[in-house]
Amino acid sequence: MDSILLLLCCEFMMTKFLVDEDVNQKAVRIVDAEQKGFDILYPEQGSLKGAPDHFIQKRAIQEDRVLVTCDRHFVTFGLHPDQVRNGVLWIKPSPRRSQKRICDLLQRFCEFLQKTSADDPYNFKGKMFEISDNGVQVTTEDGKTSTFNF
Repeated sequence: MDSILLLLCCEFMMTKFLVDEDVNQKAVRIVDAEQKGFDILYPEQGSLKGAPDHFIQKRAIQEDRVLVTCDRHFVTFGLHPDQVRNGVLWIKPSPRRSQKRICDLLQRFCEFLQKTSADDPYNFKGKMFEISDNGVQVTTEDGKTSTFNF
């Protein structure tokens, strides 16, 4: 799958992720996490499957992980970048959360990071990235929001 090849080029080395159960797991699992140096915590690990959003958020904070979610509840209940120190990737596929849609959005996101943050593209600290078909909206701890089109 071509979109995964670019994802493999996004070297999230030393970055730890907590993948919420609403994210299509097949899209994330295609990447061989151990060989690529990724540290990804999946829902079935550590009692995360079926856990409420506040528990997922707390776990991401405790383990210094970037929260990866498709769940709009995290945003609608007022999640801000400063509430998950290492950042949030909110993937908003439309209309479905299929493996292909998630892979396509991750590919576009990786391209965006390479273009906009070449010096430190995988530093998500204090930022919430809303990744959609149209582009990326970045909200920082100080409340500033920037929108970038794909």
